[in-house]
Amino acid sequence: MHTPRQRPLPQQDMRTQTIRLARGQAMQVWLPAGSLVVSNAPAARISEAPHWQAEQLRIRRTELADGQSMHFEHPGWVEILTPRGGEVLCLRPEAHSWRRAWNSLLRLLARTPGVTPARR
Repeated sequence: MHTPRQRPLPQQDMRTQTIRLARGQAMQVWLPAGSLVVSNAPAARISEAPHWQAEQLRIRRTELADGQSMHFEHPGWVEILTPRGGEVLCLRPEAHSWRRAWNSLLRLLARTPGVTPARR
């Protein structure tokens, strides 16, 4: 059985989603690469998205206790199961923060007299 990797909380901007599950309930969630799952449940079973390794399809399943976390290196659908119910916190990296900055700059240039921003 794989043991969860303990990593410090990320330094980048993260979007947070709290998932509350009833006893024995499972949910599938799409998580981008760089996401972090933190268990606030007595127990949580995490099944990562399938990936190819040495010409074999692998699905890694991990048991998390209360307070343990798991980092995802690859994007994909993740199944979260809480046998006794509880909460799981999903931290997703903020997607395309550079795009928001770029769009803000283009809006600022559009308001500046005599400047015409390039069109895409």
